[in-house]
Amino acid sequence: MPCILVEEDRILRLVQVILSQATSQERLDAFADFNSTDQPDFPGWLSAIRGSLDQLYPADVKLINSQEEMHQYLPDAHILIVESLQVGKTELEMGKQLSVVYKFGTNLDNIDQQACKDHGMPLFTLRRRTNTAMAEHTMMCILALAKRLPLINGLITKDRLAAANFGFRPYDTRHTAGANFARVPQLLTLRGCTLGLLGCGEIGQEVAIMAKAFGMKVLYHKRQALSPEEESRLGVEYRSFTNLFSESTFVSVHVPFSEATKDLVNASSLALMPKGSFLINTSRAPIVSHDALVEALQTGRLAGAASDVHYTEPAAENEPLLDMHQVILTPHLGGGSRMNGLLDAQEMLLTIQGVMKK
Repeated sequence: MPCILVEEDRILRLVQVILSQATSQERLDAFADFNSTDQPDFPGWLSAIRGSLDQLYPADVKLINSQEEMHQYLPDAHILIVESLQVGKTELEMGKQLSVVYKFGTNLDNIDQQACKDHGMPLFTLRRRTNTAMAEHTMMCILALAKRLPLINGLITKDRLAAANFGFRPYDTRHTAGANFARVPQLLTLRGCTLGLLGCGEIGQEVAIMAKAFGMKVLYHKRQALSPEEESRLGVEYRSFTNLFSESTFVSVHVPFSEATKDLVNASSLALMPKGSFLINTSRAPIVSHDALVEALQTGRLAGAASDVHYTEPAAENEPLLDMHQVILTPHLGGGSRMNGLLDAQEMLLTIQGVMKK
């Protein structure tokens, strides 16, 4: 039975669910419920993927939460799956039975690639479908804000136009076109606009690639700047924290939540943004100060905002953001279909199985 070490988080626990016969029924039921939105027959899916993993199922899956736990179990491990834990010469020398190291993602800052080469250790990465979906959701919000979609949706009848304070006055089409018969102002074209990425990890980089395709100028800020090669590949430019806000038409939040990032976007940083700019948050709600966001929208400092994450989930009915037509609020679904996570796990495990068969 292979021994697999998996860095624990609520996503990677799926490896345990798939491969370990010791998984509790409670956890199996929880994952079945979680995935039921898009995979109503989770037990059937589970049975099918287990049948395709004859080299891996069943396995002894150990969920690890620290470098110390990793070191404890490495001598008996055959497979190591990590997201942020460090893997270098020390870990590879401890893992005498290791056949493969898998990074759940593409950022290899925590993996000593040269040490893996020196040890002849196969190293794999995963361009996660969930990250791509998050980037798509971010771009959807940017586009919807630029085109004022929350306001204009359905404004195609005289009565609806009047109710939204857009009285219908036809253009003289003997001389001009009749486009935008609602006379909605302040519509933006993304080409030439500046997008500031607060954080430029795997999701931020996916957003950068998409934004460049729309002709946007992309700036970023993170604790450690990307290499010149990475900046060139992505077409992004580094800015200080304050300059990111002062130079961007759109600021999109892509930093992880911690005590250090709580209220990182606050009244001071929002005051730096050009009047009529936009804020998008698909990371975690408390990174943005709620009261500062509401005030910036009420005063017109921000022309709009979008958030896929909320201060309470579900939100309270008296949440003031709900009554603002220039705000887009979605129910924490940026990762897209549940099949993204299931297919990510399937791709990862089938790749590992391919190594084990050699």
